[in-house]
Amino acid sequence: MSVRSLVRKVGFGCGLGALLIAGAASGRAATQPDGLSLNPVTPSAVAPVIVNPAPPAPSAASSAEFPDAVMSRNDQGDLTVLRLDGIITPGAERSFVDALHALPARRPLVIELSSPGGFTAAGYRMIDAVLAERKDGRPIATRVRDGESCESMCVGLYLAGYPRYAAPRAEFMVHAPRMAENGRMTMRSTQMMVERLVSLGASPAWIQRVKAEGGFSGARDYRETADRLSADGANIVTDLLR
Repeated sequence: MSVRSLVRKVGFGCGLGALLIAGAASGRAATQPDGLSLNPVTPSAVAPVIVNPAPPAPSAASSAEFPDAVMSRNDQGDLTVLRLDGIITPGAERSFVDALHALPARRPLVIELSSPGGFTAAGYRMIDAVLAERKDGRPIATRVRDGESCESMCVGLYLAGYPRYAAPRAEFMVHAPRMAENGRMTMRSTQMMVERLVSLGASPAWIQRVKAEGGFSGARDYRETADRLSADGANIVTDLLR
């Protein structure tokens, strides 16, 4: 797909999609460890865009065990591609939000993702930042390339864009988020994750199928390729790249 045709499609699709944020808070109490939504193997109606007030950015630096995702910007004519490659951390969140704010107003943007996931609180704030930019009139699409994956917390960030492009064999993974300090899951954090995915447009019927196969039980990571998600009516990927 050419840059020019991508600009046209991003601009057209900006207002579409079910983008209603769940009411659950995205921050955390000072005494509560931050959730880590991370792959353990790898360190037709126009709907309004409703954005939660963002909590203050965390003051603590991310652990050296979880290096910040690498951010890069590539301006292509009338379009900017902002790529995030790696783990979603508080540091990656700050770089990502700074990069969004540095763009000219309403300049079309494609967010390209290759990530095993990361910290849920940082990821939720990044989602809110994308939705705020869209509400202010910036067209934002998301994309996952062939041979790359978007896992765990990355899936929520991917869902914040529209249209949502992916190569047919690009891989997506969802699971129950785990606590950073001990690897345990909680029902509350898992329900928050599920509600957030549905609020961003994921098909409730697909979510129920994932649940039935143990995808949010904490016992397994549920993976599907983009072409399979499209065939399943998951409404995760809206456009397959050819």
